[in-house]
Amino acid sequence: MWKWGERPRVTSANEARIRQESVRLLEAGVSGRVFPGAVACIAFRRGRSWSFVEATAGLLEPGGAKVTPATVYDLASLTKSFVAVAALRMVEAGNLSLSARADEELSDLRGSVAEGATLENLLSHRAGLDAWGGLYLDVPPELGASAARRWMLGEAGRRTHEEPAGTCMYSDLGYMLAGEMIGRAAGGSLADAVRTQVTEPLGIADDVRYIGALPAHERSQLARKAAPTERCEWRGRVVRGEVHDENCAALGGVSGHAGLFGVAKAVARFGTELLDVRAGRSDFIRESSLERALKERPGGQRYRMGFDTKVGADSAMGKRSAASTFGHLGFTGTSYLCEPERQVVMVLLTNRVHPSRANEKIRAFRPAFHDGVLAAFDG
Repeated sequence: MWKWGERPRVTSANEARIRQESVRLLEAGVSGRVFPGAVACIAFRRGRSWSFVEATAGLLEPGGAKVTPATVYDLASLTKSFVAVAALRMVEAGNLSLSARADEELSDLRGSVAEGATLENLLSHRAGLDAWGGLYLDVPPELGASAARRWMLGEAGRRTHEEPAGTCMYSDLGYMLAGEMIGRAAGGSLADAVRTQVTEPLGIADDVRYIGALPAHERSQLARKAAPTERCEWRGRVVRGEVHDENCAALGGVSGHAGLFGVAKAVARFGTELLDVRAGRSDFIRESSLERALKERPGGQRYRMGFDTKVGADSAMGKRSAASTFGHLGFTGTSYLCEPERQVVMVLLTNRVHPSRANEKIRAFRPAFHDGVLAAFDG
């Protein structure tokens, strides 16, 4: 692993190769119809500071405007990492406990499978809850917005999987509940917690936001810069400037599992801070807190507390990345990857679900992209 004070590993020639290869890979993704357009941001150490290389290709949508570094994407499940880090900072400040029980904060969960689940269980996908559940389809139509939200959160705790207790099962529903617990502990909303705990301290509050928490005029402004996602049967239109995930949309656009929108460089800034914490260069969160989040739980699954890790030969993180690599993937075609050995962050933002989620070419593209960028880095 790179250590403070070592000579930078990236030369000007490497940087040029990284930029050229990133553009080439994105253009190949567009021509191969993996996505209409994409933005990548590669961050790497240059001595005591970080350098950022941005690359773009394609259009917001067929026949639409060109993608730029300022294009805003629905970050989908990358939201989970921001939410988990917000929770860790609140724990360190004494405002939250990872051992807090869900049913103590959310009374509607009493008697459900999530009754005894702790916040750490929820954040590490070990609360016994289903992956997704399609709750938005089952909300009683007579409920108002507030009651519908309460119904969904209560119902989330009753949607269970059939695996043995304690098994890791990736769960949006668990993060829905965790997000509610975090927001209440913060004394406001989850959007406020993520802003005050994560995006404001990192200087990216204007570039990573819950679009559902914004005033109408700000949502409208952001929507004009946002890449569209899917033609949604439930909503009867192409989704643009509102969250793609239907459960999150039914919750008002703010949830622990989805809802954040952002630009690539801001996500990369988040990733660089995590690597700085891991290397002992930052006290944004304690190194021990990040290690706890990243530690392997029983069962050997790749999912950790807020993060995805590299497990298995077919990882989306590619073959070249180190075993210590961590980050997260997003359903809309987004991802970020932190590679501690090389001190590299790779962010890929796309709208691969436009016009339909049936397009799954991103599965093969992601590892090829990561391997191509790291090959250029190694030069």
